[in-house]
Amino acid sequence: MTDNEQDRVSGDLPYELQSKMFDQLAAMSLGGAGLTVTLIGSTLRNAPPIVWLAVIEFGLAALACMVGNIQLIEGLFKGVDRKSRNRIMTYTAVLLMCMGIGSLSMSIYFESHGRPSAKHFVNSEREK
Repeated sequence: MTDNEQDRVSGDLPYELQSKMFDQLAAMSLGGAGLTVTLIGSTLRNAPPIVWLAVIEFGLAALACMVGNIQLIEGLFKGVDRKSRNRIMTYTAVLLMCMGIGSLSMSIYFESHGRPSAKHFVNSEREK
């Protein structure tokens, strides 16, 4: 293999990487939704209904990834460059995931009623 062949990048590489990124973001989004549902069934069972907002946001992030991947594939078959639209869908998915993390954190805070955690309580009792 010559140096020129090693330096040359396939024209399809950016599309392959974008597709893999959509797949990974969708998997992380579904993992976040699954974690939230698990917490709702255990730790957050008495939390206000706002806790379901995190599940919706994680689900929408996964949906945005799926739509972005479909648009990417359609663009490849039609020969249309959709890099800007793919970038917007990636940013949308990441934004929705961050919103889901924020909503889940807010729900955990609401469930604790602003009190310190049990670990903090045990340590402060030992100091007395």
